[in-house]
Amino acid sequence: MTNTNQSSLTREDFKNILDNSFDEIFVVNSKGVVTYVNQVCKKHYGLDPSEIIGKNISYLLNEGYYSPALAPIVFQNKQTVTVEQQTKLGIKLVVTATPVFNQSGDVDFIVMNSRDITQIEQLKQDLDKTKKLVKHYKNKVDELSQQVSYFKGYSFQDEKMKLCLEIVQRVALVNSTVLILGESGTGKNVLATDIHKMSERKDGPFICINSATIPEHLLESELFGYCRGAFTGADKYGKVGLVELAHGGTLFLDEIGEIPLGIQAKLLELIQERRFIPVGGKEHKKIDVRIIAATNRNLLQLIDEGKFREDLYYRLSVIEIDTPPLRERTDDIIPLLQFFLNKFDKTYKYSHKFDQRCINILKNYSWPGNIREMEHLAERLVVTVPEGNIMPEHLPSKFFKIPSIPSSTSILQNEISNWKNLKKSSDEEAIIIRLYNMLGSSYKVANTLSISQSKVTRIVRNYKQNCKIGQGIEGPSN
Repeated sequence: MTNTNQSSLTREDFKNILDNSFDEIFVVNSKGVVTYVNQVCKKHYGLDPSEIIGKNISYLLNEGYYSPALAPIVFQNKQTVTVEQQTKLGIKLVVTATPVFNQSGDVDFIVMNSRDITQIEQLKQDLDKTKKLVKHYKNKVDELSQQVSYFKGYSFQDEKMKLCLEIVQRVALVNSTVLILGESGTGKNVLATDIHKMSERKDGPFICINSATIPEHLLESELFGYCRGAFTGADKYGKVGLVELAHGGTLFLDEIGEIPLGIQAKLLELIQERRFIPVGGKEHKKIDVRIIAATNRNLLQLIDEGKFREDLYYRLSVIEIDTPPLRERTDDIIPLLQFFLNKFDKTYKYSHKFDQRCINILKNYSWPGNIREMEHLAERLVVTVPEGNIMPEHLPSKFFKIPSIPSSTSILQNEISNWKNLKKSSDEEAIIIRLYNMLGSSYKVANTLSISQSKVTRIVRNYKQNCKIGQGIEGPSN
């Protein structure tokens, strides 16, 4: 039995100790000949110690078992050196070479200690990649928060719109079906376009189909295409539909509430199975497409009326994005107006600004056409008004009238909710004027908001006085 007492370790004991070392021990004499290497060399070079001992290091280098050379540097500089080496097997080593000197001060041999850092290096690379990825996505999120393409350079002020854009940014990274809801002019098509541009499908096609603009008898063939001879007058080669053109990209179904029930069944199959049959065809075609739909209609009401399939609604509304109307985003009205004014000033090389009285009128306006109406107004003003201040008299006549608008229960409840959740006093006037436009009398407004009629009358009178600068007022009396 081998005596393992420290005072009497044998040569064999020392060999066992070194061979069981985690690190490689590699010894080279003054002539560059390997005099010892432990068993770890099998893992590092695929060689047995007997295949290395007695070989000159130049042979190992020439055969490409490792690089770069370390021993020559130590022989020359007579100092301990640490470098990274890579072996023929692709293993990365961190090697420390220590010179051992004789009595004359010359290097007698070099002891090299080598540790496998391949796994550590891989973990380091993975960590670096992760850090870069995190930084990339952080920068991307920062970019996206400012980069809804249509409104590039504009930061929305309203919390509802900020939340809406946050949802847009998140859903752009996945492949879920999206339903965008909102009144006409709120920018539903803009959000759909930006979801596509931010997605992995951004290099693929973006096909927009406005169901309301295509005649019902043509809609199915436009969507799904048709086969040769499918109907009288069909092209002899058939036709590829818009759905197939969207392969590899995004299909945007605008005004989805206008699609007839018969075609809704084919859309359901398209969404569920990602396949369809062209008009007059017998075989399915597979399609890789992401579907985004939008509508200004109340789909649940259409379901109750039997005009929209319930199963299609639930397939479309995996993720719903509700775009708030402009009248609910008073914080955005003036900044957005300025944004569009600057945009068209730049386009037409003009310079304009709004007079404060004009701003007051525009802020109190209900904007039934939402952002689309605002953009058109800004372009009109830039083109028709000489450079300088835009005054109340430059506004279209509708801004100087207080029309009697039929009361809508949902809009009325919305305004009452806005009043209850009022965050700043400057919004009071806007809500009172909008309610006055709807209800037609200061008494009804005061009763609805539980405030004094005199307060309503004063605010309406001030509003009218501002408007008189323009084209006169026609509207309800108190």
